[in-house]
Amino acid sequence: MMTRRVPTTPDPTAATEDERGVAPELLSYLFDAPEVPAVAPRVLDATITSLTVRTPSQKVGDALVESRLAGAGDADLRASLARTLCRLLPDLPPAGADAVTNLAIRALEQLARDHITRVREALATAIKDVACAPPSVVRTLARDVERTVAEPVLRCCAALTDEDLLDIVATEPAGWALAAIARRHRVGAPLADAIAGSGDAAATGILLDNSGAVIAEPTLERLVALAEQHPDQPPDWRDKLVRRPALPRRLAVRLADFIDVTVMETLRRTDFDDATVAEIAAATRRRIDWAEDRDSGDSPERRAVRLHRQGKLNDAAMGDALSWNETGFIHAALSLRARVAPEVVTRILTAHDAHAVTALVWRAGFSMRCAMQVQARAAGIPPRAMLNARDGSGYPLSPAEMTRRLHRYGAAG
Repeated sequence: MMTRRVPTTPDPTAATEDERGVAPELLSYLFDAPEVPAVAPRVLDATITSLTVRTPSQKVGDALVESRLAGAGDADLRASLARTLCRLLPDLPPAGADAVTNLAIRALEQLARDHITRVREALATAIKDVACAPPSVVRTLARDVERTVAEPVLRCCAALTDEDLLDIVATEPAGWALAAIARRHRVGAPLADAIAGSGDAAATGILLDNSGAVIAEPTLERLVALAEQHPDQPPDWRDKLVRRPALPRRLAVRLADFIDVTVMETLRRTDFDDATVAEIAAATRRRIDWAEDRDSGDSPERRAVRLHRQGKLNDAAMGDALSWNETGFIHAALSLRARVAPEVVTRILTAHDAHAVTALVWRAGFSMRCAMQVQARAAGIPPRAMLNARDGSGYPLSPAEMTRRLHRYGAAG
């Protein structure tokens, strides 16, 4: 005969599993008080010891229950919960298949959105070194408006992917955020290119100092060009570029054309081949000779005439003069080589007309690279208004167009 079970009336005070937020087996130890059978003292000691050694999952349950029982209304308690969960994360089973791990992640996600800054700070500081940190949590913290929350995660957290960081850079964040990303132990080439292209000089300088940053050659070339064209860039950029590991030979030689003599010796590094070292040494010697010649008593204009007669009024001489800010030499050189009156040169260089300056340098027979230097240093044209080279080295205007530009300023012929 089958015994009929009589349904019991549910206890309205009993919490459901959803309300507790943890599995029943994690709560049982709080409410069950089984009678301990009479056993020998040695066996009893072993039993008590085994009961007190709790698994990581049980410890997560402990932390969550303690937080729930305390009401979780205290910010210090929530900060402590954040630190505890982060400490236990590496020992938990993978997310998705384990209920306790999923519960811990949901708690961390809530803590990452906590309205009290110090709670989020505690979480960010604790989770930044956890390699298995939940992506949803670190992405939230990395985009936090508070620097003390976002900066540790942006700088240290390995759980942030390059794709996450590229998305953050694309939002044009504050300079401190870019600097934190630039300081990461490893910065991939696409991310380094994005930081260098952000226009933040401080973050770019930090990136150049970071030996763990992979900076592709095109990115380095762009930075060398910026350092050459814009003397108003932080001067330590040049020194950082000179010290950059595995600097391509052609960029090292290009740097030697415009960096200060004080930085030249650093550029003569042992990791270059003999030909590169010799070329850099020649540039160093030329720059020193220029400085000595400048102190000989000749005016810049007379020196330009002398070099012109000797056939030495070339791009290198223009680069040396520009590096020493000898505007008188530049004016005279352009007048001599372009065969235009000095007042025409003055009109063009003071008009801040990038097209006209480029046309004047073209007519003088110098390179487009020289034209960009003249635009920036002699004509004072701001970076956004400068006329850049075509395909890296070519003049961007047709000869006919440049001739028309010159005619507007009275340069006939």
